[in-house]
Amino acid sequence: MLDPPGHSSMATVTHHVSTAYGREANVRRVGCLPEAAGTEHAVLRRLLGAPPAGHGARYAPHTVVCGLLARGPLVLAIDDAQWCDEGTLRFIDELMRSSHHETLTVLLHLPRGVPTPAAALHSTEPDLVGALAGLPSQTADRLLEEAGTRGLLPGPLPAHGTRLLWDTLSESERQRWYAQAAEILNDAAAPVEQVADLLLEQSRLDRPWMRTVLREAAAASRHHRPAAAVAYLTRLHAADTEDASVRLDLAEALVDIDPSAARGHLAHLADAPSGTVDRPVREHAAGLLRLVALMLHESPDGPAALGTLLRRTAAGGPDVPPAGPGARGTGTTAAAAGPSSSTPVPATPLSATARDLTRPTEHLLLAARALRTALTADGHEAREAAVADARRVIWSGRPHTAWAVVAAARVLTLADDTATALDHLQRIVADSAEREELWAESHAASVRAQVLVEAGRAAEAAEAAAAASRLAEAEGTTGGGPLATIALVRALVARGDLDRAQEALRRIDGRRLDDCVWEHHHHLTALALFERGRGRPEQALRLLERCGASLDAAGVRNPVLTLWWLHSTELLMLLDRPGDAARRAEHGQELAERWLTPRSMGLGLLARGMAAGPRDRVELFTESARVLAQSSDRHAHALAELHLGKELLRRSDRGAQPRLRAALATAARCGLVTVADEARRALRSAADRHAPAALSQAERPVAELAAAGKSNRAIADSLCLTARTVEYHLTNVYRKLGVTGRAGLTKWFAAHRSQPASARAPGGVS
Repeated sequence: MLDPPGHSSMATVTHHVSTAYGREANVRRVGCLPEAAGTEHAVLRRLLGAPPAGHGARYAPHTVVCGLLARGPLVLAIDDAQWCDEGTLRFIDELMRSSHHETLTVLLHLPRGVPTPAAALHSTEPDLVGALAGLPSQTADRLLEEAGTRGLLPGPLPAHGTRLLWDTLSESERQRWYAQAAEILNDAAAPVEQVADLLLEQSRLDRPWMRTVLREAAAASRHHRPAAAVAYLTRLHAADTEDASVRLDLAEALVDIDPSAARGHLAHLADAPSGTVDRPVREHAAGLLRLVALMLHESPDGPAALGTLLRRTAAGGPDVPPAGPGARGTGTTAAAAGPSSSTPVPATPLSATARDLTRPTEHLLLAARALRTALTADGHEAREAAVADARRVIWSGRPHTAWAVVAAARVLTLADDTATALDHLQRIVADSAEREELWAESHAASVRAQVLVEAGRAAEAAEAAAAASRLAEAEGTTGGGPLATIALVRALVARGDLDRAQEALRRIDGRRLDDCVWEHHHHLTALALFERGRGRPEQALRLLERCGASLDAAGVRNPVLTLWWLHSTELLMLLDRPGDAARRAEHGQELAERWLTPRSMGLGLLARGMAAGPRDRVELFTESARVLAQSSDRHAHALAELHLGKELLRRSDRGAQPRLRAALATAARCGLVTVADEARRALRSAADRHAPAALSQAERPVAELAAAGKSNRAIADSLCLTARTVEYHLTNVYRKLGVTGRAGLTKWFAAHRSQPASARAPGGVS
């Protein structure tokens, strides 16, 4: 019972309980003193009188209570019970357990701010409070109801926040309260996680049911509260560091939260001497350890390394899931140690025993295989197999880690299904944030930013990449590595913000990325595009050539992982090397034919158009724009429309303007500032070339006078026209010049250095 401000709660409740019996009760009331808190039975002596000396002293208090109960109802009231000695509390506990049928009430008064049974339980359930306080359920119910009515309870109990209250107790007292509360909740079939939260406070798990509860709570919270599962398993591991199954469960729970910590536990299990850890557990830990090393960039992630990982895992146990329809093994390259490209990856079905041990591993391996197949890009069947594996990972309802889903999303992005990939990446970011999976949140956010860059959505990509970079820095995680910063550089270059891009690049300086297929090659591409933006095409070309050579050495044949071949084709033409540009475009076309998607084929056509002679460019650019319109790459589509429009403009073809406007609209919508600026310049050139001739002799003087600020009536009077005719001419002028209203008309004449001359009006009227 808590004492609210302005109430003498003990007197109030004592009176209420006494009268509730229907006849006057015998009330024994004492107050506890801080200085007597350590004296055994100090409060009991004052409450019932000093026990007699001799052999019967131990049973004297029970004798006194029995005598008092024989005469009528008895109320034992103890003020400031936080100072009550343990001997008295033990006696009261025994007394309440043995006197359920007697007219006995015990009242313990606690001033506000001191823990209560309800606070220990985080509940005011009468059965639970009564059990902890030693009261019959009906009595506890009646007293709780009365206490609530009279304002003696502090209101709804918070799920957390009683920590300061418990700090007033000694460690032994806290341990006793928590253990008793946990046992009562467990006996009452309370949610297992509620019981486990109390066990986290225990210094010893000295009862078998405690460990059982913690394991059940970890299993129950593994997927919706992984941080809580880690807490439960960490407590179990601390109680018994030799329990291999607990260590393995803890490592799996840590994979998305702190893979570095998971690696330590897995290494311990994988390196355990034979006989100390069951072989299936050791082999499973070794397989998961290899995958965690891949996640932490401690091992290469190219096709050769992925193939080796899959083969080693299959050799160590049946962990590799069966292949999807059309799947076949693709190999490593001569640049990396390992079997040749003809060596297939085993696809052994999971056994029942392995299924029990490979809860997240199956999805990790499936995702790794999808990545490997996508990177090697060995034809149409390989693409279908990679997409099938990726979709199995994403749509499976079975447990899996965020890394597996992110890897599957990357494969879908390469396969031009960017919408599905972004949808699942956004879900992972949100779910990981809610579940406090710091590494997974940072990793998914960084990859999402990179996917937005590859889709040409520069404005969204810049915002997402900046947020992912801040997240990684704030949480101190390595989930995104430098990928978020690389994505930010690419987005800033596309937006024309080269100064900020340079600042971002400095944050990556000194990082060794050679073993990371994604980070290393995207970084080289970002550097090249930055150098080109600074007007240094030779340096940009060298970086792109280095990127292509590195990808070839790593066995990466996917044409859209990076577009080094497309960018270098354009640079070679800029540097007046058409022969080299044509050969580079043909190489890009060959790569595109290994990975048939609208994006890859449209990009191949775009590169060939850049390097083609004047006679073939329009046809190639037209087909490229048509195909890329069906893809997810808005940047490439805008580029195709831009190149087509500029080529038509060189031929003085009036079809140039619609193409340039399409490029401008797409670029402006996606935040592609550099493309939009180039499209605007081309449109101005087209307008200079065609617009003056497009205005008829009747329309031009009307347009010039309107641009000079004349009203319709003034123009009509000056040109001896009706107001309706002036309106008609102006409507045609606006449409032909692509402007809106007089303000747009004035800007158009100013930009084209054409001075509106009212003196041209007949008769010299100004």
